[in-house]
Amino acid sequence: MIRAVRCVILLLVWASFLACLSGRSLGAEHLATLTKNFVSVEISLERGAGSSATLIGVFTPTLPTLHLYSVDLKGELGVPTRLEPKQGGALVAAGALTADQKPHVVDDLSVYPEGPVTVRLPITLPGTADGAAVEATVLVSYMACDQACRNPVIKQAVTIQLPSVKGGPITAVPTIAPAAAVDIEALRAVIREELSRQNADATSGIRWRHPHTVADAEAAMAEAKTAGVAAFLDFTGPSCNNCQVMAKSILRDAAVIKAWNTGVPIEIDTDPPHQQLADWQQARFRTQNRPLYVRIAPDGTETRWSEFFDDTRDRATMSRFLAFLAGGQGADEGTGSGSRFWLLAMFGGLITLLMPCTYPMIPFTINFFAKQAAGGKSVLPLAAFYASGIVACFVGLGVLITGIFQSSLVSVAGHPITNLVIALLFIVLGLSLLGAFLLRLPFGLESKLGGGRSGYLGALVMGMTFAVTAFSCTAPFAGSVLAEAVASGTWTRAVEGMAVYGGTIAIPFFILAMSPTLLTRIPRAGAWMNEFKVVGGLVEIAAAFKFLAICDASWGWGIIGRSTTLAAWSACGLVIAIYLLGLIRSASDTRVESVGVSRLLLALAFLSLGLWMGSGLCGHNLGMIEGFFPRDAAP
Repeated sequence: MIRAVRCVILLLVWASFLACLSGRSLGAEHLATLTKNFVSVEISLERGAGSSATLIGVFTPTLPTLHLYSVDLKGELGVPTRLEPKQGGALVAAGALTADQKPHVVDDLSVYPEGPVTVRLPITLPGTADGAAVEATVLVSYMACDQACRNPVIKQAVTIQLPSVKGGPITAVPTIAPAAAVDIEALRAVIREELSRQNADATSGIRWRHPHTVADAEAAMAEAKTAGVAAFLDFTGPSCNNCQVMAKSILRDAAVIKAWNTGVPIEIDTDPPHQQLADWQQARFRTQNRPLYVRIAPDGTETRWSEFFDDTRDRATMSRFLAFLAGGQGADEGTGSGSRFWLLAMFGGLITLLMPCTYPMIPFTINFFAKQAAGGKSVLPLAAFYASGIVACFVGLGVLITGIFQSSLVSVAGHPITNLVIALLFIVLGLSLLGAFLLRLPFGLESKLGGGRSGYLGALVMGMTFAVTAFSCTAPFAGSVLAEAVASGTWTRAVEGMAVYGGTIAIPFFILAMSPTLLTRIPRAGAWMNEFKVVGGLVEIAAAFKFLAICDASWGWGIIGRSTTLAAWSACGLVIAIYLLGLIRSASDTRVESVGVSRLLLALAFLSLGLWMGSGLCGHNLGMIEGFFPRDAAP
């Protein structure tokens, strides 16, 4: 008997504990549920003695990072978390509204901690002759925020069936008149007033809508049209570095925030798994460009902006951007983004020439042309064919990739599987350069691809052979050019970029082929080449973190974000600096007898780079680098 009593007591205690966790008391009667704008509200009733009762509202944000404002929030900024009786209705408050959470002050605003909040409102139940339930209306208000605030819910009417007290004082319950015709102009005025109120605080950020389907996006656009304001569309995604950079710089400017909030801002993620939205962008707007900002006026007029810039101090461009948001002229992709792409292609080609997989091809190439010249053949056309072979191989790679991916270039580039494959490739190639294993084509295949041939065809095949045999060193740089081209959404950009990349590599070989005597001036292979391999391997492994960060953002690992990546990059920079100074050596390295000026300067460069990356962990904004971390806020 005693054991049974104990079990009953324990069950009651456990039930009470669960009821407290859920924000309800034992015996609470569920009345209604409202789910809107990232918050679920459960309304229930707890009966007391006689006509006394307590209306309970449990406000639960659907995202763990969201917080709500306190019930007693004052002023125009923010929306308090409240349950209120509708004036003149059957619901009558009998006391003040209270909450189970203690608020704290953030930027002069009283906010609750992240997570659910339970509010309690003492009420007086209505009296009726027969004790039947009475229809009543409760007004619900709240606004959920983290770094940006979601659309507020202001005095949303929720109908509940309120129990009554039989034989008590009869409460007059007003009759509800038939609904009148909707006044569109009055509705627009209400929406404009709410948008104007939202604009009062630019520090809270752009109040984005985040559609998950095309229907959601079109509904938000229709909302703007109904209100008589502009709809602002931002086509973006975690894999779009330029989008992330602009979001963390330009779109944080107070004037830009205010301009966006004058309309209905809609942020559209076109990376997987939002293929439907990516296809909609292509079909509706005839482009895959990102960043792409589209302003749609209430009359349907569209203007676009796709010019990338990241400096709020660029007043000329900022003025044009603000004018675009106000309804002025848009801007196509500017020379800034294009010039960055061509510089990437040329810089990648120059670095490829110094890689250990490429350098040994130089004397081999000169030897080939020296033999051809000794045989009485003209070197100029041979050199041209050789260079053409290099360019043709890389352009063919670009055509192959874009031909396979076709209209889904952006989606493929942003897919986490694509980024995982690239990251793994960088890690494998990096480990190969560090000497973990040897990565090369079979000797027989290399020989069949071009060894020993002569004439124009031989020169052409020799150039293509160079691109194939140097794959382990060219892949990271060629991959970067292709990734940038793919992200632009234009297949011709991939072909152009690979032509510039291949041409940058081919021109020095063309010059050397024309002047075989230059071979004597090239440094011979030695210990420096092994050091170059070690440095290159560490750089390639560090680069893999950038692609893994996109995988983390898409799959929600919560492991490889801004902090992890910057820590890895900082560590790699410091290790390379120490290695170049000769303080650590591998088995294949020779001892550094003395540190020359060039070695010292290079070590200091990597040391500075490592320290600069480390400063990002201490709250320093790293500018363009911040675009690599889509799910982490910039300082």
